[in-house]
Amino acid sequence: LFQLRTGHAPLNKHLHRITKVPSPICQQCHRREETVHHFLLACPQYTRQRLALQNEIGPQANCNHAYTNHLKNLLSNRKCIKPLLRFIASTRRLEHNFGDVTPPADDETDE
Repeated sequence: LFQLRTGHAPLNKHLHRITKVPSPICQQCHRREETVHHFLLACPQYTRQRLALQNEIGPQANCNHAYTNHLKNLLSNRKCIKPLLRFIASTRRLEHNFGDVTPPADDETDE
């Protein structure tokens, strides 16, 4: 999460800046630079996963649609962290770097 918050996540915009990939363009949609904002909120390739994230966060965090689309709140609100990690895991975009980031189910942490 720290890397996402600071913009230093292994996404093409950052990787291009440090000369690890030839282009900052998103390899999923080929439309825009792959920034944290693009990955989490805009890439059309992750629409299904993003809808699941919005559905999960909405009632749990008592958020409206605009709130869930606000990057700062998404990355810092405690109630958004587990759903966000589930979103990231479901995209498999960062799996190569971080492995499976799926958090334990909520009932597993209550024991």
